[in-house]
Amino acid sequence: MEPVSLTAAAIATLVITKAFEKTGEIIGEKAWNEGEKLFLLLKRKQPNTASAIELAQTQPLDYGQAHLIEQVEEAANKDPEIAQAVETVANAVKSQPSIIQNFTNTVDKNYGGNVGNVSNDNRTQTFNF
Repeated sequence: MEPVSLTAAAIATLVITKAFEKTGEIIGEKAWNEGEKLFLLLKRKQPNTASAIELAQTQPLDYGQAHLIEQVEEAANKDPEIAQAVETVANAVKSQPSIIQNFTNTVDKNYGGNVGNVSNDNRTQTFNF
C-alpha cells in the first residue's frame, strides 16, 4: 500500500479536532494557535462545520474524520479566508516533519490511507432482510 499523503485540509482538521492529542503527539504552540484561529473562523463562517468539529473533539479518534475533512475542504474551496487559514495550520504542522510522519503513519494504519479521499458512501447501500 502506498503511504498516505495528507492534504492541508486533512492536517488542519486533525489539528482542530485535537486528533493529534489523542495519538499522544505533541505539536507546537504555533500549530495549536493557528488551529484555534481556523476553528473560530469556521464558527463564524461555517457554523455547521464548526459544530461537527466540536462533537468530534469529544469522540474517539475515528469519529467522522473523513467527513469533517471533506467539510473543511469544501469550506476552504468556497472562502479564500478559510483556505488561507487551512494552509497556515498545515504549514505550522508541516514545519515539524517527525510529527506529521508519525501522524501520517497512524492515519494510514487506522484508515487504510483513505482520509481525504473518501469513496464509500452509505446512501446507495441496499439492505435485504
